[in-house]
Amino acid sequence: MKIFLMCLTVFLASPAVWAQTQGDADKAVSVQEPAPPWPPLPDERNLIAFRVGSQPVDRFLIDTKSLALGEGGVIHYVLVMRGSGGARSTSFESIRCGTGEYRLHGSVGQDGDWRPLGNGAWKILDSVRLAAVFDYHGNDPRSTLASDYFCANLAPLRSPEEIIARLRGRHIDYLNPVHGVR
Repeated sequence: MKIFLMCLTVFLASPAVWAQTQGDADKAVSVQEPAPPWPPLPDERNLIAFRVGSQPVDRFLIDTKSLALGEGGVIHYVLVMRGSGGARSTSFESIRCGTGEYRLHGSVGQDGDWRPLGNGAWKILDSVRLAAVFDYHGNDPRSTLASDYFCANLAPLRSPEEIIARLRGRHIDYLNPVHGVR
């Protein structure tokens, strides 16, 4: 009965928490930060695949040499996405753990060089918020990166090495040690 009441309290308090988080996220979006320096183009030897929902395990990859921790709990990285027909998309992005947001800086153009994309605005990862309450990750690679590999309790992991260890499957979720070992 106590567990039920605790879960009910958390569930009923969630809208207020999300409203506060949304207000904080709106404030964060309004702050213009300088874009991080462009990373080198990814080398196939530095790519680590990670699972996203029911997608094949080699569809989404992170360039380990591009991982960098920025100011304010921001993690910068290069994401490589492969299509089933051989198409490939490479983008330079950032995730802010504290607000559940991502920012797309640019992608590799047909000429093989970085091209800026959009206005670089922060966008909310809705499925990150859903994952916090309902353990939902869906098929969004950015939400999966934030919830499973980059962030712990709305804070970024301490180092790129710690993120790489998680990507390689050497981490334990201390809140759920049975499911945390990969």
